[in-house]
Amino acid sequence: MSRVSAALERASAEGTKVVAKPVETREQKLRETIEIEETIAVESKSEMNGAVHSNDLPELVPQPAWPMVKKIQRLVFGRGLEKIKEFPLVFQEKHSYAGEQYKILREQIKRIDNEEGGRLLAIMSPVKGDGKSTVAANLAAAIALDHEQQVLLIDADLRCPSIHNFFGIKSTPGLADYLSSESRSNLMSYVQNTSLQGLRVLPAGRPTNLSSELLATEKMKTLLKEIPVKFPGHQVIIDTSPVLSTPDPLVLAQFVDKIVMVIRAGTTPRECLSEAIKSLGSDRVKGIILNGADFGPTSKYYYYYGQQA
Repeated sequence: MSRVSAALERASAEGTKVVAKPVETREQKLRETIEIEETIAVESKSEMNGAVHSNDLPELVPQPAWPMVKKIQRLVFGRGLEKIKEFPLVFQEKHSYAGEQYKILREQIKRIDNEEGGRLLAIMSPVKGDGKSTVAANLAAAIALDHEQQVLLIDADLRCPSIHNFFGIKSTPGLADYLSSESRSNLMSYVQNTSLQGLRVLPAGRPTNLSSELLATEKMKTLLKEIPVKFPGHQVIIDTSPVLSTPDPLVLAQFVDKIVMVIRAGTTPRECLSEAIKSLGSDRVKGIILNGADFGPTSKYYYYYGQQA
């Protein structure tokens, strides 16, 4: 008789007790699901091979079970857990100081839009590693959480795309495929939905070294003119490659309404920021985001408000 059957008989003999269970988090549910998968594997081997000894237990969790675990992770979180740390979406975190900062940034962007008009916003950085893609993805998510707003997030970093990793979507087909296609393909077939109802993504597509040439085409100019018509009322956020690494941001800067620059605290050289702003034109850059600054949980006001509210 298996351990599961024995446990059921003991429960029947002792009588059934109904106990109110606390609400489980998504992480607890995932952990329990994984444990169920492992228990099933143990019971199956026990029934086939006889009694299970304690020193045999490490061998009873077969390697083929892990693809199922990863599948469950994708179902629960929209992507594997290994992607969450590398490509974080802070709105998923409880009492997140960073999440509140993105909401503040959202309101600042809305104010600039109301004052100056235009909804094509490019997120740029002077050099690689400043976190512009993380900012673009999380800002888009923060805007989508506002039920009155919708967002189209475009990955225009055609050399090193990453936006698709934040939302667990396919990287292709995408912008590069659309621009290189000779046929008049439907743009909507390249746009993908995400787990956030108000957020859609146009991924970068296949990485290419001809990115600046593709972004400078008439097809790209026409695309940016048509987006407000095809996506009415949407805030459009464009992630680009670093300003001082490729000519791509200089090409895109001609077509967008405003630019926000991302720098990393203690990392981005001051002269690189000055050079990047100068190359784009200081009047085009509407703000600078300091990424990676460590003031959140150490702030007395935030600690009081976040814990007591």
